Amino acid sequence: MKSEWSFFNPVRILFGSNSRTSLVDEITNQKCLVISSERGRKMFCDDEVLCLLEKNNELCWIDKVNSNPDIVDIQNIIDQLKGKSFNSIIAFGGGSVMDSAKAINLALCKELHEFSLAELISDPRIHKNVKLPPLYTIPTTAGTGGEVTPFATIWDHAKFQKLSLSGPSVFANTAIIDPVLTYDLPEKDTIFTGLDAINQAMESIWNVNATSFTIDLATRSLKLGFESLPDLMNGSNCKAKREMMAECSLLAGLAISQTRTALCHSISYPLTVHFNVPHGLACAFTMPIILRHNLLLDDGRFQVLVKQLIGEDATTVDLSKLFDNLHKDNEVCLKVREKVKNKNKLLNLIPEMRTPGRADNSLLNTNNDTLISIIEESWNYDHQIN
Repeated sequence: MKSEWSFFNPVRILFGSNSRTSLVDEITNQKCLVISSERGRKMFCDDEVLCLLEKNNELCWIDKVNSNPDIVDIQNIIDQLKGKSFNSIIAFGGGSVMDSAKAINLALCKELHEFSLAELISDPRIHKNVKLPPLYTIPTTAGTGGEVTPFATIWDHAKFQKLSLSGPSVFANTAIIDPVLTYDLPEKDTIFTGLDAINQAMESIWNVNATSFTIDLATRSLKLGFESLPDLMNGSNCKAKREMMAECSLLAGLAISQTRTALCHSISYPLTVHFNVPHGLACAFTMPIILRHNLLLDDGRFQVLVKQLIGEDATTVDLSKLFDNLHKDNEVCLKVREKVKNKNKLLNLIPEMRTPGRADNSLLNTNNDTLISIIEESWNYDHQIN
């Protein structure tokens, strides 16, 4: 763990039930771009609070954002909007909406009009010091933490590639995390985004960039996640549990905003782009196995985590069991196998699983043999769990 560290996250955070009212109070008589999905737009317009924004402002809508946004689709939106100016931009939705909004906000900057989105992704120096309109991120899921990170995931589906837009200019101005917006989140989305949040917290703990502060954030995130997600998985729609899960996601996002994610995420990208495995499920697929590998390299951080997460008398064996049960209860292996069909198809994608800046962030050093072993062990892991 790093003994010398810094922390930079400029996003203003407003958290709590009905915190979305602050947006209505803050934005008035403005021209705003609202980025969402079709479902998100309906939710926004039906909301008794947010609907007031349409009365007090001129809203321009982009409401065709799909899961895992494609670079061509986002570039088309950018081209469509070039020449228009907005006082602020509102991202209302899940992780894909957040990612799309970050990319669009950046690309619409007048100083960057000559650059394509592909160029902005490939060279972060281009947009390092630009000034952008305020971006308000309002998540309607509890999982990605994207409202507070300086990253945006964009996909090139034609080339089966995951791309990452990153840099200080990618940060939102304000994140409004209102758990009320997750009360009606469907069960499947609750589970998959919840798995993503828990995985992000763990990836920031077994991370070579971890600090005492990010570990504290991630530990708090995990405590909230394990106190709330199992109940939500079992059909409970307790408002208090929804609030805990929203905070779990936020804290995990704050942690990875400093450390980035690690090997689980790196392995997950080909699963999503080739087989359409939902992101949170793809990240959870290898999590118990990668945890066990990292436990062998424990420098003391896992011992502290176990005591805070489970109890003073607990051991790292109990930590493994906690993740085993999460994996088993959600039928993670089964759901991945249903999508992929054939293990050899995954093994053929090993070269694509070594994403720089992600695969090399774990305590565990990896090579092709390590990755093959992780995939082999993960494929039938549900049959090995007692």
